Amino acid sequence: MSKRLFLFFFISVHLQLLSQQADEERYYFHTNIADAASLTIKDNNDGTLKIKNRRNTIETKIYEKFTVFSFEKAFPTTRNKMLQSVYSIVTNDVGLLSQLKHNFPEKYTRIDQFYPNENSYYPNDYGETSPNKNLGVALKLHDLDLIDAPGAWGITKGSKKVVIGISDGKVDSTSADIKGRVSNYLKYFNNTKGNVCAHGTNVTAIAAGNSDNAHGRPGLCSGCDVITNGYGSFKYVEELVAAGAKVINTSWVTCGMGPYHENIEARIDEFYEDGIIIVASAGNGKDCNKEDDYGSDDYGYPASFEKVLSVTGVYAANENPSDSLFIGKEGKRATTHLKDRHIRELAVGDDGKLHAKYWKWAMQFNESVDICAPIETYLAGDAVCGEKKPTSYGGATSTAAPYITGVIGLMWSANYCLSSYEIESILKLTSAPIDHLQGNERFAGKLGSGRVNAHEAVKMARDLTLPEGRVLISGRDFSRFHFELKQAPNNIRIQNQVFRDSATVAFNAKRAIQLKPGTHLKPDRSGYVSLKIDPEIVYTECFPKPVKKYPSVYPERKSAPRTSTKTPASKQKISSTLRVAKEKKLFRTTIDRSLKSIVISPSETVTQAFVVKIFTKDNTLYYSQEFDSKRIATIPYQSFTETSVVVRITSEGISETHTLNITP
Repeated sequence: MSKRLFLFFFISVHLQLLSQQADEERYYFHTNIADAASLTIKDNNDGTLKIKNRRNTIETKIYEKFTVFSFEKAFPTTRNKMLQSVYSIVTNDVGLLSQLKHNFPEKYTRIDQFYPNENSYYPNDYGETSPNKNLGVALKLHDLDLIDAPGAWGITKGSKKVVIGISDGKVDSTSADIKGRVSNYLKYFNNTKGNVCAHGTNVTAIAAGNSDNAHGRPGLCSGCDVITNGYGSFKYVEELVAAGAKVINTSWVTCGMGPYHENIEARIDEFYEDGIIIVASAGNGKDCNKEDDYGSDDYGYPASFEKVLSVTGVYAANENPSDSLFIGKEGKRATTHLKDRHIRELAVGDDGKLHAKYWKWAMQFNESVDICAPIETYLAGDAVCGEKKPTSYGGATSTAAPYITGVIGLMWSANYCLSSYEIESILKLTSAPIDHLQGNERFAGKLGSGRVNAHEAVKMARDLTLPEGRVLISGRDFSRFHFELKQAPNNIRIQNQVFRDSATVAFNAKRAIQLKPGTHLKPDRSGYVSLKIDPEIVYTECFPKPVKKYPSVYPERKSAPRTSTKTPASKQKISSTLRVAKEKKLFRTTIDRSLKSIVISPSETVTQAFVVKIFTKDNTLYYSQEFDSKRIATIPYQSFTETSVVVRITSEGISETHTLNITP
């Protein structure tokens, strides 16, 4: 019996030791070693190595302090002399390489940390361009290919400590792409199917929907937490912040934020400084200034606030003009849905060059735009919210914004210590340049920094956590924007890079900032470049802080005492919670007091998109937005200060005016 107990104990302890060894942290490095022949390597027969230098006890003692799992030539067959001295070392602690380099700087001349298993990750619902079997929607999701989402997922799929807030319409909680993802419905609690849930469901599914569930499409930050709320008023954004949101998606646009516009901007600035980012769609040609016959270069809000990330869109489906060549309306050659182009249809000249002939009908482009993202994808909301289209595909800037929101979620999952300034800087530094592309010339300088690259953004965020990490900034020419990286724990390398004119740069690194060939720092009087070495930089993992309380920008409303009155029998058909406009028109306008919203329902005879504008009685514009003909417009009225408003609805050949009483 005692022998059995001893044998069991021995096996148990042995397995525990093996388990501990398997679970032990491993760090991977490439380093140039000038005289590797001076080292002797012995296998300990337990998965570790013993390394000695018989001529140098200090070096031997350093190796003895740490565990080394692997020590071998990184490129054993190379003919390149520099690569012949590169060794791959796997250890349990980054301190090994730090101490070797500190004590023997001429022997260990270069150290790079790497991740051996950092391969692109394709979930099982990736779409038809996946190299693996696709169990999701049978569509080519070029949008995910364009931003290299699989590369980002090879680093992280998201962390619950990052809370994504969605300010939008209803979200269908029964959808397989959404089910279980939303931890807190601040409004529209646990809604099931219905026509008005498509938009909110689309946006949520793109930013943070389920992934690897053999259904639909993968959300970008499927590991992040999600909370949802209503839209159209900054009040909903305030509530999302109060609930703990770190990054908030607002895929809605107005021409102004009402009488509290300046107060709202000041509060957004405060959020940004406190590490909370608002992402907004720039608009789909929204006409706000009324001074010309188009609105695509006008400024909508909240997108155009300085501290809001304004997102416009690009197409992704076709690589070359020949992929979608056709004869256009005027009998001329045209192409469509071209990769990284801002406008859908491009004219093809006799010389083969592309021209944005119909630029007036483009999505929003202006100097407030910060970055671009794909606009077209599988629309999970359209597929489940009454549309009966299991392969619904499309989008606009409302669907572009959640790509940026999802990528920010991944970036903070990889490095929660990053400030809002650093998140925005990394997004822009790693974005792909698109201004120079044929067809985009008309929009140059008004598409932000370029098109988002999810992999490069998440990688740079992660690299800023590595004691031996190297951050590479390369290949761009920036004449504006602010760029800030304050906590690089090793070094920053700048190569083939231009910062000029009004661009402002503030980079801090612990060990070095290297200016390589092709780098030009040429700021004018409105710009600057600050490069500093700070030996005190130490990376420590960061965690969410208690939610800060912010007072609302809206003053509290004092309700006046009500007098009891009897409603005449002839008027009792009007519900106390839903008052219907009396006119029989093509649009039905109602007040839904349970949602505190104006609801506009188009009749079946309306086949074109319609524009809703809401005015005070003195003709001051409160609200303006375009809606699809199949969509019920739900417009929150909480921010309206008037008790009665005029609603003007226009569509092709249709113009209606409705007067509504919005008193409680």
